[in-house]
Order: sequence, then C-alpha cells, then structure tokens
Amino acid sequence: MPWDDDLLKEQRDAASHTGTHARLLAGPGTGKTLTLTRRISYLIDVMGHAPDTVLAITFTRAAAGELRQRVADVLGSDRSPRISTLHSFALRQLLKNGNSITELPQPLRIADDWEERNVVLPDLKALCKFSSVRDAQELLNQLSADWQSLTADEDDWDKSFPDPAFLGAWEEHRRIFGYTLRSELVYQLKKALEQRGDFELESPIEHLLVDEYQDLNRCDLAVVNHIASRGLEIFAAGDDDQSIYGFRKADPEGIRRFPDDYPGAADLGLEVCKRCDKAILDLGLFVARQDPRRIDKAIEVESESSEGEVALLRYSDQFSEANGIASLCVSLMQVHELRAEEILILLRSDHNGAFSNAIREKLEEVNIAVATPDVQGPLDGKQGRAFVALLRLAADKLDSLAWRTLLQVWCQGVGEKAVRAVYELARSRGESFAQTMLAANADRSILPTTHRKRLSRAIVQVLDQLKEINPSDEPYESPGELIHLVESAAVRVILDDDDRDLVVSSLRLNANSLEEFSLQELLRTLGTVGESTEQEIEDGKVNILTMHRAKGLSADAVIVAASEDQYIPGRAVGGDIDDERRLLFVSLTRARHHLFVTYCDKRTGRQMHTGRDGGRAYRSLSRFLANGPHSPKDGLAFAREYAERASK
Repeated sequence: MPWDDDLLKEQRDAASHTGTHARLLAGPGTGKTLTLTRRISYLIDVMGHAPDTVLAITFTRAAAGELRQRVADVLGSDRSPRISTLHSFALRQLLKNGNSITELPQPLRIADDWEERNVVLPDLKALCKFSSVRDAQELLNQLSADWQSLTADEDDWDKSFPDPAFLGAWEEHRRIFGYTLRSELVYQLKKALEQRGDFELESPIEHLLVDEYQDLNRCDLAVVNHIASRGLEIFAAGDDDQSIYGFRKADPEGIRRFPDDYPGAADLGLEVCKRCDKAILDLGLFVARQDPRRIDKAIEVESESSEGEVALLRYSDQFSEANGIASLCVSLMQVHELRAEEILILLRSDHNGAFSNAIREKLEEVNIAVATPDVQGPLDGKQGRAFVALLRLAADKLDSLAWRTLLQVWCQGVGEKAVRAVYELARSRGESFAQTMLAANADRSILPTTHRKRLSRAIVQVLDQLKEINPSDEPYESPGELIHLVESAAVRVILDDDDRDLVVSSLRLNANSLEEFSLQELLRTLGTVGESTEQEIEDGKVNILTMHRAKGLSADAVIVAASEDQYIPGRAVGGDIDDERRLLFVSLTRARHHLFVTYCDKRTGRQMHTGRDGGRAYRSLSRFLANGPHSPKDGLAFAREYAERASK
C-alpha cells in the first residue's frame, strides 16, 4: 500500500513533514491514528530510516496495540518500529541499564494495581499504625503526584513531605518485597537520564512520535525533552481540548507551549472530522469553547456528513432515567438496527456500581446484555491472582510479591500474623521476603515456632505446584506459543473450567499486545497497565463505561448519563473545572450519529449521597450544557415518541 493512499491533503502534509520538530493538533475523529500510521510508513519506506530508529509512544496499551497493528498491516511486523506506552518504554530503558541503577530494587519488578491495593497499602497501614488504609492511600497518592509534578526534585522535599515516617516505612517495605511502583517509572527514568552520562537507550532514535501529547505531565515532558536533546525530531500529536488526566498531573499547557519549548517547530493541523455528525460536533465544540485558554482550532465535519441526532433529556429521578435509557437502547437496536456494542453509556464515576446498577437492571429487564465498569476482572479473583503469582514464581523464584500473594490468597491457614512474622524475619536477616521463604525451605528452624508448621506446609505446596509450570528461558515465536504454556499451566492449577477460561482469555489479550513473546514480558505488562485509563469493549453487549475509559473509543450511539452539575464539574475547583469540561467534550464526541445526554431533577437512595452537595436530593443540569444550543426535553415522553417515530 502506498504510504499516502486515501489520505486527505492535510493528513498527507502532516505525515510527510520532516526537517524540524512538529506539533500536530488533531481534534476528535480527524484521523490522528491514521496520520501517525502513515508517517511511520513514510519515514521507513520513503525516507529509508531503519525501524529501530523510529519510536512511537502512546498513552494507553490499547492505543499502542491499535497503532502497532495498523503499522504492521502497512509495513509488515518485521519492519515495524518500537511502539509502546511511555511506562513500558521507561521500564525497558531501566531494565537495559539495570546494572548501573542502584536506587531501585533489582531485578526491576513493578507492583501491579492489585498488589498495590492488597499488599502495599494494607502493609503500610500496619507499619505506620494508621487507623485506615485510606490514610496510606492518600500519602501514596501524594508521593505519586510529587513524582509526576516534579515536586520531588525540590530542595528539602523529604522534609516537607506530609509524613516522613511514611517514606521510611515505604522504603523499607519496597526493599523487602523488591518492587517499584508504576507511578514512579517515568520519574526514575528522568532521574537516570539526567544523572548518568552512560545511560543508554535501547536503540539510537532519530524520530520520536508522541501520541496524546496533551496527556503528558511535567515529568513525562522532561523525559521527552531529554531524549530530544540527543538530536532527534519530535512529532507531537494531540489536542488540548482532550486533556483529561489531571488526576495524574497532566496539563494541556504542555501541547499549548510546544512551539515555545521547541523553537522553529512546525505547526500542523487536521481539520476534517470524519467521526461525528454535525449536530454532535457542534454541541461538543460549544462545551470546549467555554475555555478561553484553549487553542482555537478549525474543525468541521466532512461535506457528506449528516446532521446527526442530539437530545438533552430530563428525568424526575434515577429510576425514570434508567427506564428511559433502556427504552432508547431498544429503539436503537430494533429500529436503527444497531448492534449492542455500538451503544456506549458513559458515566462520570460509578463507585461500587452506584449509577450503573439501576441502568443495568432495566437493560436486563428488556433482554439487553450489558457490560458494566469496575467489575473485578478474572485476574483479580483468588484463582486468577494465585495463578498469576505462580507464573511469576515460575519466571523468578525470588519474586517476593508473588510469594506474599500466594500466602495471602492460596495457601490455607496462613494468616496476617504469619506473614508479618516472615516480614520481620526478613528484616532482621537483611534479606528479601522471597530469600527468607527459600531459606526456610532449607532450614525450617529459622521460622518462628508459632507459625512454623503452617508456613512450612505452604512453602512445600508452592514449590510442588511450580513443578507443573516450565516456561522457556527464550522468547516464543508467537503469542500462540506463549498462551499454550499459559493454558497448559492453567489446566493443572485452576480447577474450575469457567474461571480457567476467563483467566486465560484475559492473559491472551495481554499477550497479543506484546512486542516480545516471553512469559517475563507478559507479566511485565500487568504492572505497566493503569486500570483507570485502559478500556475494553465487550462484543454483544451495551457497554457502560466511566468517561475516562471511553477516551479513544467511539460508537454509533452514545448516552452520557447523570450529566448534572453535582458530578460535572462536581467538587472540582480552579483549573480542575477545565479538566471536567474537557472530559465532557471528549465524552460527547465519542458519538458518531446519535447522542443523548440525560440528567435528573433529583436522586434518591445511595445516589443522593454522591457528588457535590451529597445528602441533598435535588440536582441541576451541568453548567457546561445549561446555556447550550439544545433545550431539555421530558425524557420519558421523548423515549415514547422516539420509539413510535422510529418504527414508522
């Protein structure tokens, strides 16, 4: 395929730009991923750059997987460059330079989200004698924020941190369990790049493509800037209107300031939206343009686009809203012949199913299958978590977090006191948790008498089970070979057929996005994926997602539910209100042809205690929509009329 096949002129001009750094401003549906794909093809096929001199960085694993597949379709997998998330890139560079990095526990092991929630935080609570895990969570969040904002680089930061004793407890805990947090990966890469003159990247880079540049925080930007100082060209693609990750200190000023940070950089743009119909784009832009600090950019729908359908729907309460949403979904599927997965329902938040439960129940009443957010995944259940831990030990018997996980969820009769006793023993011996467990296997007498029998039995149970898993020391030729190992091990370890199928399917999704098909690489992906930013659509179901997880997705029909001021912007103040406005803009522009925005006059029960003004029943339409081009309509009346009109 020619590199410029079917490209618009603006896409062709952007994809073929060379000679200077460049910023590509690309609004929703303008073909940013297509342009990045063809730029990679242009650099390798036309300009003759070797694939390993081109690096593409994306924000999420899903985006990396999509771009990697598109590039492979054009160039072939054997000529594709490195394409990964920034966290995965950081991990690879730190692994490559592991012998010279003494600040981090070695070998480098990333604690995944489950391990943070179920091991790190509870242990820190106990070590610091906090009354609640939330106390430990808030301090760990503060630590992460200080890395992301580079506050941790300020003089005397360790003295100004809210609780220096917490820092000491965390440092001790990470040494004994041998882990690094995902949130510190990029910060540790930044420090290494700045402090080590002998720090080597995995390959010489001539062109760096950065997707979703608006989602980079100060630490991310510093890493990109340092890499750029090595004489390469940066191609930064994104849209300040779509910067929505303020919770990880992302700031749209990064992409706005790009021409100042890189003088002489070209300013490129994509102006034709091929996703949204006109009315949908118009409403989205009405919301986005309320920010006076945004970059004003031209964007319009392509000439053959239809007007599209937009309705702002008011309901008396959440039960009425759920009925109305179910009725809309029935009409969209029966009359407009949309498949279930072509309908997205978006929520600002959904802690413990506070909003999705009512909607899901009504959808199920009308026989519509539904997938809801934040449901425990198969790798987070006891069977899945134990299996992952056994895979980790098969790859490395000195994986302390894996040993700890198995004691916690798999080995019967081993309680918190026994685990704590092993921790204190490791601390006194100056060893890791895993080293102490293996030492105890050779000499049971080192174990405390009170827990010796149960811990001895657990050690034997784990080591016997590991004999059933025999991974290759070399990478496999394909993801299929790697998954065959996983399946074979799962048959021996997970007794329940349904649990086994779910666990293997989940790991298969990870395996298909790998750059190297090894067990070690598969397990590393679990630590570099953030739950709050990754998204998966389930086929055959109407998908309910939180707004942050919908970024990068699109659907023929989108229903943005609970669009009240108490949630959007909710409790946000200052610049965070701008983040909420952009989040709504992103949500609205996921829709291709049908967009419905719902809100309630009041919310009762659990929902009454959510959002700003929690405890008060009454709600009001989001300020970002209140003065917009669409007047609210009675939701139930609209749904009835819509069904009648659509059926004619």
